[in-house]
Amino acid sequence: MPRSALIIVLIVLSGCSARLEELRERYRPASAREAYVLGLEETGIAASRIAQQWLVEGEAVLDIPIEPTLPYLEEGVLMASDIMALGYRLDLLRGQQLVVEAASRAGFLVFADLYQEREDMDAGRRRLASADSTGHLTVDIVQTGAYLLRIQPEILAEGSFRLSIRTRASLVFPVSGHSSADVQSFWGDARDGGRRDHHGVDIFAPRGTPVVAVRAGTVTRVRETGIGGKQVWLRDAAGHNYYYAHLDEQRVRDGQHVAPGDTLGTVGNTGNARSTPPHLHFGIYQRGPHDPWAWVHNPRRSPSRVLADSALFGTWRTLTADGTAVRRIPSDRIPVAFEAGAALPVHVIGGTADWYHVRLADGRSGYVPASRLRSAPAADRPAGAFTPRTLAGG
Repeated sequence: MPRSALIIVLIVLSGCSARLEELRERYRPASAREAYVLGLEETGIAASRIAQQWLVEGEAVLDIPIEPTLPYLEEGVLMASDIMALGYRLDLLRGQQLVVEAASRAGFLVFADLYQEREDMDAGRRRLASADSTGHLTVDIVQTGAYLLRIQPEILAEGSFRLSIRTRASLVFPVSGHSSADVQSFWGDARDGGRRDHHGVDIFAPRGTPVVAVRAGTVTRVRETGIGGKQVWLRDAAGHNYYYAHLDEQRVRDGQHVAPGDTLGTVGNTGNARSTPPHLHFGIYQRGPHDPWAWVHNPRRSPSRVLADSALFGTWRTLTADGTAVRRIPSDRIPVAFEAGAALPVHVIGGTADWYHVRLADGRSGYVPASRLRSAPAADRPAGAFTPRTLAGG
């Protein structure tokens, strides 16, 4: 039962209509899409066939996602006659920050929702985050795994859209003025002749370079040992412990609260790093050590600009006589997802780099090289295109 309906039932049972406004005030939709659905329910539109189809399509698309290569940029066109949503599968690492920007250039609402696939498929999916009213979504990834991103415009939306998906570091870089390009020793590298593994990254910088807080938190330990030399331990509100070792100077005290970017000390080579150039050993611990790379690495690569012909976006095209291989990922090196038969009409949703994002009338979608559609003749929209089977003929 929708939560809005449950609220009404509770009010009727209690016989206290005076609580209506109080309960409505206390109820807050969890996402922009949920607020939109609530509005459909309250106006009676949710019972219409087109709204039901929109809701079903929003769920169905999560079962047939395509897999973009990050960073990703897609531009396209949506037509009011097509009740649809777009689904993307993303493989993400703990410590990354996912940034999604989904916007319409025609002024309609675009909803973006991120779900985590559970290892137990019977447990269903868990919604992690949703974009704000501007279509912007930023979320820190706390578990390595597969995620599902749904992009869905409001009902009867028509016009162009732009989608950007990228990852970046979730932490401030721990050495001021430097980047992950200065990491020269990585997680898992052998130490002590192979007797132990490296549980962190080594960031090389000139002696005296400021070492900074990666997040707001509390300094829990300022000490010196034979192995780590001069060290600082920082703990954030989520329970992550950040370890800074081989410092030349320590400039904080136990119990001190710091903000992101505050100086904790300076780069050095104390402890067992006396024979190496100055560097910071940086580690992350929470119920054991974690590889810091994804937490501090900002990919330099920018998404490829869209080279596909925008004149084809939003149109139906007829495939060439020999058919076309459709891929789940926009790359020739990836196995074919399925073969689209000869003379089959496809809907060109948009483009990324020199690939078109296409969808067949039965709902299957994927990527087709731009070269396969440049000369493809126009086609009429097939009757019943994108109509979920559960509603067909209803």
